[in-house]
Amino acid sequence: MNRPIAFSLAFFASFSFAAEIPVPTWKHLSTRKGDLPAPNGGIQQTTGFAFDIDGDGIVDLVMGERTQAPSLVWMRRTAKGWDKYVIDDAFGRPEAGGVAYDVDADGDADLIVGGDGQNNELWWYENPRPNFDPAVPWKRHLIKKGWGNAHHDQAMADFKGTRKPQLMFWNQGAKKLLLAEPPANPREAESWSVTEIFDYTKYETKVAPLPAAPGAPPAAPRIQTIKQEGMAVCDIDGDGRPDLIAGMFWFKHIKENEFKAIRFAEHPGRVAAGWFKPGKLPQIVLASGDGDGPLLFFECKGDPTGPAAWVGRDLLGTKVIHGHSLDLGDINGDGHLDIFCAEMGQWTNKAGAPPDDPNCRAWILYGDGQGNFTTTVLSTGIGYHEARVADLDGDGRLDIYNKPYRFDTPRVDVWLNLGNGPAAPKGNFAGALSMELWTYREELKRDLVSTLSTIRRLGFTDVETSNYYGRTPAAFRQVLDQAGLTCSSIVAQYALLLKSPDAVAADAKTLGATQVVVSQIPRQGALTLEDVTRAAADFNRFGAALQKHGLRFAYHPHGFEFVRTASGTLFDDLLRLTDPRYVDFQMDVFWFFHGGGDPVAYLEKHPARFTTLHLKDLRKGEPSGVTTGRAPNQTSVALGIGQLDFPAILRAAAKAGVKRYYVEDESPYAPQQVPVTQAYLRAVRF
Repeated sequence: MNRPIAFSLAFFASFSFAAEIPVPTWKHLSTRKGDLPAPNGGIQQTTGFAFDIDGDGIVDLVMGERTQAPSLVWMRRTAKGWDKYVIDDAFGRPEAGGVAYDVDADGDADLIVGGDGQNNELWWYENPRPNFDPAVPWKRHLIKKGWGNAHHDQAMADFKGTRKPQLMFWNQGAKKLLLAEPPANPREAESWSVTEIFDYTKYETKVAPLPAAPGAPPAAPRIQTIKQEGMAVCDIDGDGRPDLIAGMFWFKHIKENEFKAIRFAEHPGRVAAGWFKPGKLPQIVLASGDGDGPLLFFECKGDPTGPAAWVGRDLLGTKVIHGHSLDLGDINGDGHLDIFCAEMGQWTNKAGAPPDDPNCRAWILYGDGQGNFTTTVLSTGIGYHEARVADLDGDGRLDIYNKPYRFDTPRVDVWLNLGNGPAAPKGNFAGALSMELWTYREELKRDLVSTLSTIRRLGFTDVETSNYYGRTPAAFRQVLDQAGLTCSSIVAQYALLLKSPDAVAADAKTLGATQVVVSQIPRQGALTLEDVTRAAADFNRFGAALQKHGLRFAYHPHGFEFVRTASGTLFDDLLRLTDPRYVDFQMDVFWFFHGGGDPVAYLEKHPARFTTLHLKDLRKGEPSGVTTGRAPNQTSVALGIGQLDFPAILRAAAKAGVKRYYVEDESPYAPQQVPVTQAYLRAVRF
């Protein structure tokens, strides 16, 4: 029996702790206890990361190994635990790093991995979704061969502002940062075009001095070129475009393939960046990586393109010994970014050798939103390598996935986040949950990249959008991909569908969406039967045209459709006049209730017509039966706070077969209310 263990609570005596900071408890699962299947089987587990492979909204686990076949496997979450699948069944030499990206633009994330110090190749693996077979490997494609061996870390984003992604990667054998341009048809291409961006032999670093002879004065620090590692993507200078943080530099795009390397640190390592405090510019976190050193927190105190503007501070006050795990996320669910950092424990490969650092530690630093941290120790004596923070069980909380490099291998560990305080009984809601980006409309206008990152850190993996925020659909898709988000649904303009449903379909396909929604009916004043009859005919045509592209059409009522008629309401007429083969409906429970409709009654009476739902609550005391289709934004409140009977609604929706739920909050306080809504959905029982 696996009991929840509050590891993080056992070590507070040694670290600063503010009582008001919520700290989760954890349940530790491990292959050592039979909780997860054994991974590849070899003893040098190099790469490891997590992303949603099968599109079920739950993050899957990837791990690579370089001493025996299979070289790459993944673990898929099931109701009973995790099942192991093969990615590459051959003996290979994958290096640490790797990135998930939809290389072939087919709507699912593929895998990019490079060879280690004995291999000069870089590959991408084609996700076979939905045709998964545990024993059938993925198709491997070559990105590059030559230059040099060793490819420790990759990143994919539109660094050049071309509205197309580029792949950046360290090639340590060549001592260079390289850029690869994806070809037009990556499945058929023999390789990608590769360009040198940066030669790190031109930079020198102070390293520890060699031991002095007995009686001799201390030696001075040595100056040498040091191997670069670490890679992250963030808008470092606040210009709205993604930048690359790599090693001890961040790279500012100048023109074409020219980038300026801005040095912010004295030594490379694992890097990550995010907004730990209010302001236009993010902060950078650097851990020691393959070596020893402090956990550093860098803030910009001036022009971000000036190295002197970057000021670092030590967050732990102790040396991190081979801190090869660094990741960020809102781990305790308080709306502030936190830091996870951990040590390797063993890095030498001699057979039978004891751990290099048997007391290796893993820390979680809980942020307060102002750049301050409460430090806790998650574990000691467990080796971490390329560990990741992600929602591994679909409960909306961020968990931790770890596979050590050489410490007690082969092995996989998972730390499930049970929340803050005693774990509440899990509710019944198990629907696919997405974010309607209208919730964050103002924040997205101010800073698209960081706001999408915030949405992802909250645990959402999918969105619906009505706006591309000044970008083309292709460019917007790239920003979503960078944030680790998919787009299942777009809200289109009625007039655009009248003009060219094929063009709307092309936009939806570019974004990877499967649904196109219209949310208004053209009218003058109050809705009439003539308006409804005309719209129903148009909807049937829209749906038939979109169906040819593999898309579903849906209409989203806003309450003005509930004008009473002799036979019921105009919405009832719309249901009757639209063809179920071509027209679905997206129920916004707020607008249904506000307009006088009963969400539960409609779900029960027309179960096949409502395929998606918008979830938001109406403030207590506000009237219903209002058919204007308008309500003040502040009347939108977090689920469970307002008037709607969500246990009954969610029960009816589950019985009706609703496929996806979108959180939408129109309040000016939506960012503060979304975590409350998430907590309600985790706990609600019906």
